Amino acid sequence: MSDIPKESPRAILFQFVIFPLGIVLAAVGIFLLFGKLATEKHSIPDYLNTIRSGSSHERWQAAYQLSKSLKRGEAAQYPDLEPQIAAIYEQSRTDDPRIRRYLSMVLGTLDDRRATPLLIGGLQDNDVENRIYVLMALGELRDPAAVPAIERAARDPDSDVRKTAYFALGEIHDPSAVAAIAEGLNDGVPDVRWNAALALSRFDDARAVPVLREMLDRGRLLQAEGIREDQKEDVMIMAMAPYARLGGAEARADLQRIAAADPSLRVRAEAKKALTSR
Repeated sequence: MSDIPKESPRAILFQFVIFPLGIVLAAVGIFLLFGKLATEKHSIPDYLNTIRSGSSHERWQAAYQLSKSLKRGEAAQYPDLEPQIAAIYEQSRTDDPRIRRYLSMVLGTLDDRRATPLLIGGLQDNDVENRIYVLMALGELRDPAAVPAIERAARDPDSDVRKTAYFALGEIHDPSAVAAIAEGLNDGVPDVRWNAALALSRFDDARAVPVLREMLDRGRLLQAEGIREDQKEDVMIMAMAPYARLGGAEARADLQRIAAADPSLRVRAEAKKALTSR
């Protein structure tokens, strides 16, 4: 297997999770951001064998490639994969962390809720990225049984973990999580608040409105550190539809102003679309 280009997991997860509700995990997958697939053709059993017995370098690459194979729908050729993946995942605690991260996403992609307890256990990992990948996998499984554990993760000291937890709660869309999601509206980190507001808006909860409006305020966005201009535009665009739906006359006035005067043609076009799709 050829090397996969390296990129900071935090950077990738920032790009993914800051605007989670506009991305369909099953159709796209976070790993598209990592680079091109290796050119060699391998079967799912080949990848499993390499993960079990290859070198550390080969094993994490095989776990990555396995995730890609499953995203392409190849799991249908190999029914009941979950017990095999689960056994490898359980044995991966002391391995290269990348193996465990990719395997957690594999478990999410399999859409087999037997993996939920195992992934919940992964939320105890010391490695922050591992916890983030587990949360994304749990969001993909959409199992309400995971909600209490994810609610605890929403109080994690690491802001990336918290924002991913709110993303996952939004994906699961269990009404029992509404109170926990609403707590995220008061988080001191902007993109954690934004994720909480987007998740809460999926329940048509008007408490999300002030933060959704914040996401459309370029003055406030200027104060958010580490966000590129295109990402600021994405923040605004993600807030538009739920704000239009929940914000009433105030939202309509704000969107009309943005549609008429925002410096970005893309943002103006999306504001017009939000106004007409209310």
